[in-house]
Amino acid sequence: MSEVEKLPKKMIKLKWNDKDLEVPEGTNLLGAALNNGIKVAHYCYHPGLAVAGVCRMCMVEQQGVPRPFPACNAVVAEGIQVRNDTKQIKDAVEWTLQFHLLNHPLDCPICDQAGECGLQDYYMKHGQYDSAMIDKKVHKKKVQDIGCDVVLDAERCILCARCTRFVDDVTKTHELGIVNRGDHAEISVQKELHNDYAQNLVDICPVGALTSKDFRFKQRVWFLEDVESTCIGCETGCSVKISQNKSGAYRVRPIVDSEVNGFWMCDDGRKIYKHLSTPGRLVGPMVFKNSMFLPVAESEIKEKIKSKNIKFILSAGLSNEEYQSFFKEFKNIKNITLYQLPKTGAEFDGILKRADKNCNLRGAQKAFKLAGADSSEEAMKKMLDTLTSQDALFVVMPEIVYDHDNYASFLSKIKKAGLRVALTTDDMRSEFSDFHFLLPVPTFLEKEGHIINYQNKERKLNKGRSYGASDRNVGDWAHLFH
Repeated sequence: MSEVEKLPKKMIKLKWNDKDLEVPEGTNLLGAALNNGIKVAHYCYHPGLAVAGVCRMCMVEQQGVPRPFPACNAVVAEGIQVRNDTKQIKDAVEWTLQFHLLNHPLDCPICDQAGECGLQDYYMKHGQYDSAMIDKKVHKKKVQDIGCDVVLDAERCILCARCTRFVDDVTKTHELGIVNRGDHAEISVQKELHNDYAQNLVDICPVGALTSKDFRFKQRVWFLEDVESTCIGCETGCSVKISQNKSGAYRVRPIVDSEVNGFWMCDDGRKIYKHLSTPGRLVGPMVFKNSMFLPVAESEIKEKIKSKNIKFILSAGLSNEEYQSFFKEFKNIKNITLYQLPKTGAEFDGILKRADKNCNLRGAQKAFKLAGADSSEEAMKKMLDTLTSQDALFVVMPEIVYDHDNYASFLSKIKKAGLRVALTTDDMRSEFSDFHFLLPVPTFLEKEGHIINYQNKERKLNKGRSYGASDRNVGDWAHLFH
């Protein structure tokens, strides 16, 4: 950052509908209104994208300017007086909305965007008119799989160009464009989507033209509640919201966070909810008997391990509070090591994705250091090499695994322990057949806590609905080895 960029920006004063605003110099005029709680109809404008000025919905009047103009195409200036509540502007918004709706199909009841659609919202506020359309609607291709689990319905598209600007300016992969003219203009798929951020297109589409195959027809949005939390997919720690209800979790979307992820998140991060509400989630301790896992009393587990040398391998994805709780209960630091997920892919892709998939490695290392324990990979390797039949090994399994070959190799090395116990957020029972016992622990969405991201920023985990019967974290199982 240059010395000029570090200087505080000059503040500009203006009026919008007689409301006094004070915003930094250079602020987009429409953005200034939206950031101050003033509602202005718009489709093409998005603060994370270049200005296009194509939807013409954000028209305003400015004192001293002879004609209305789109607010997104202007920046603030000292002392200007702007209005969008006059009859002229309200008529302009209604007429523009009619053009957007001329060829739009009336399929709201089956559209995934229903309930969070800009067309619906603005029609209820600015429309509710009798249509003057007498010609047949122009029909375009529907249900196009354009790659990366994104479906395009060209009939619903209002040509706001958010999607084309995203692939041009953010991912720079240029898969989409606009072809033809007039009411025959449409999004052209130059090549199938092939980038790690394609699902952001679904988020930024203001209508139901781009939908997600993963979420499509799964739930109505008004039956869902959002829980704000932090992505555990890698060390970036994006701010996210998870949509869920009593039936399960259904999607993950980004929250605007200028310090970490801006407006976006990667597609891998959107999959972190998959294990939250699977039918096979553990609801209590299980024992492997007769080639299957069966419920077991905690007293039986305690009896089995009381004559063993207890050792622990923790994952690098627990919350700071869980590490503190664990080290408070288990004092034999020589018998504690840390399993770190291996790096996958490029160190950093230039947008958000990072190779280090350990969401709280820094928090784990800090907790180990405070406790005097060794969190190095060499310490874990030494423990694995020296396991014997006299050991009872407790392994806190990683919540999400990316490199399954490395994971399988890790599991193969723990077989030397005489008794093996997995503490897991998932069932994955087919992969846990080498363990004698399973203990449930909460997922990232079933606990309150904090993690530390690659910037050494503390990030919050918020508790949503619980889909397992146990809310006990690692430290809460301490009575088994006392």
